[in-house]
Amino acid sequence: MEDYSIKEWFERYEKDVTSFLVYYTSSTDVEDLVQDTFLHAIKSLSKFKGNSSPKTWLISIARNIVTDRYRKKHLWERIKKALIPEQSYDKTTEMMAIKKWENHSIHHAIQQLAPQYREVVILRGILELSPDETSIVLNCNKNNVNVMYHRSLKKLKMILEKEGFCYEGYRRH
Repeated sequence: MEDYSIKEWFERYEKDVTSFLVYYTSSTDVEDLVQDTFLHAIKSLSKFKGNSSPKTWLISIARNIVTDRYRKKHLWERIKKALIPEQSYDKTTEMMAIKKWENHSIHHAIQQLAPQYREVVILRGILELSPDETSIVLNCNKNNVNVMYHRSLKKLKMILEKEGFCYEGYRRH
């Protein structure tokens, strides 16, 4: 068995775990969850057999921690603000407002998806995990991931169109 280093994994995958948790929990306050993920990984390192990538294993741990922590709460409440930060501050006020509205619309639409569709959109579309990696995180087969992803994108498009969001030029109708 290889020698695995949580420190190396943290440096390499912390941003992916954080990004997953932000989308999965609809909160930017995920530092405790990220910390818990890596603490759990340290405790469970002997259980890691290398059958998946460390990134996939860590995201699976993060997902399980959130599920356990929020099982009794309403995990997927609608959010009030966009979670995708602006990448550039040299835009005009109008362009920043449009971008914020676009981000909010997309995030709001994702939150309206059924939980299994929401998860596959986050994992495949946002974190860009492969179908194989996604199937490991979701504990299902690759074909099921591909079908769910296709259906979730179709549903997401319908939600966005219903809310007046069009893809060409990203402008409201």
